[in-house]
Amino acid sequence: MFDLGFKPRRLLIALPLLGFIATYLLLAQEKAQSPQPKDGESEATSTYQLLAKGVVGSTPFRVQFKSAPLRLEIRNLVMGRGETEAIPTPARILLELRQGGVTTTINQGKMSRTQGDFWVVEKGSTFTIQNPGEIAVLRAIYIFEGSR
Repeated sequence: MFDLGFKPRRLLIALPLLGFIATYLLLAQEKAQSPQPKDGESEATSTYQLLAKGVVGSTPFRVQFKSAPLRLEIRNLVMGRGETEAIPTPARILLELRQGGVTTTINQGKMSRTQGDFWVVEKGSTFTIQNPGEIAVLRAIYIFEGSR
């Protein structure tokens, strides 16, 4: 009745072969893009580091400004229930509470924070966090000013 100009049997063989080739190329591309561990480096390395007892920080994402002597380091801080020891403040820090509810103590001043709150901790300040809930996540933007 209709002549399509090709044999359906060839199509049934060609489609799985084409799918296999596409999958192979995709996996080869992903393998080429994934970083290989260096000698002596464990594949199960953590992307978080202990900042102070009670709080860990993700590996910082660094942004260096070319137009001004300014560098930003952006990281997430994660803590469980309890209170941290003094968190180092090597620069001015802009913080946002992303999850949970905490009480911060900055230079002896206590303040309750709720999800979505922003605040600043000045360089050299004494800074601790108390978390009455299960988990708290904060976004910290460290602002390094001065010479690069």
